[in-house]
Amino acid sequence: MSAQASTLTTRPVPGCTIAAATGGATADGRPLLMATSDDPFATRTRLVVEDGPGRRFLATQIISPPPMVSWSNMHTRGVNAAGFAYVWSYVTPAHEPNDKTAIGIPYYQWGRLVLAEAAGIDDALALLDRHPRAFHGNFLFADASGEICLVEVGTQSLCVAERTRDGAIGRSNHWTSAPGRSVEDADLACSSGHRCDRVNELLAEAHGRIDRETLMAICRDHAGRDDPAIGYSICAHGRPEQGDAWFGTVSSEVIEPASRTLWYCYGWPCGESPDDPARQPFQEHSWGAYLPFELDRMDGGVHVAIDGRLTVAGWRHVGSATARDRVAALA
Repeated sequence: MSAQASTLTTRPVPGCTIAAATGGATADGRPLLMATSDDPFATRTRLVVEDGPGRRFLATQIISPPPMVSWSNMHTRGVNAAGFAYVWSYVTPAHEPNDKTAIGIPYYQWGRLVLAEAAGIDDALALLDRHPRAFHGNFLFADASGEICLVEVGTQSLCVAERTRDGAIGRSNHWTSAPGRSVEDADLACSSGHRCDRVNELLAEAHGRIDRETLMAICRDHAGRDDPAIGYSICAHGRPEQGDAWFGTVSSEVIEPASRTLWYCYGWPCGESPDDPARQPFQEHSWGAYLPFELDRMDGGVHVAIDGRLTVAGWRHVGSATARDRVAALA
């Protein structure tokens, strides 16, 4: 692991929920991706446009203070100029070296590599096969042609679990292709199992009507949070049992690959205020709404900072988008 991914890392219970839909599952037949970015609340995402080398891409990037999460600096959700997009959720392999012990490229190099080089799903699969991996998880790919693909990626194994042009896929923080392949302690099994079931239930309910608003509503879902038998939900707010460093949803993203647009929401998408600001730092800046960021109209650089504030470049883009919407409405 490189100096950027220090050995001084932390490994909290993961909580990201991811989904994809395309073809007959969506309202217009076009592909969509969704993700909640769940991290220790002191770890944040920022929204960036990278101009190269390789293809331009728009992505959320993890910025973590010491002790860093192992995926610090990774571009974890994004879309590139070719219309290739991906999202990711953390999964720990049960019978393979993990990201601390494997020899290969780390998370932050993989995120940049796949977004800079892949034009479609076949390219992404070839990159996974070609490079030694010191990363793992559930990876959901989509491209502008309308194909979506879920790959269970280990440091020594690859399983293309689902690949389709017509349907929907939801996952959380375990592998489903075979029992026992991923680590699932009691807390993780409860949280990940509930969220996986819930996201797929909501996708099934909306089949044929899924659009970006559907996926945004899924990101806001609190089912299970107040149930003492579960205590977890897709929109995650943290739990007292997590001690001094709570873990939950620090941002969420909905991606439209065909238009190369990423809808970004900083903090909780539900709009609630923190219950414990000391254990939920930065969450007081939660937007509770999504803003569209269109790669083709964006300058390079940081557009949303780690405290949720739009940079000058971000304001310029959002302001021009508002003006275009007004013109379109009057046309």
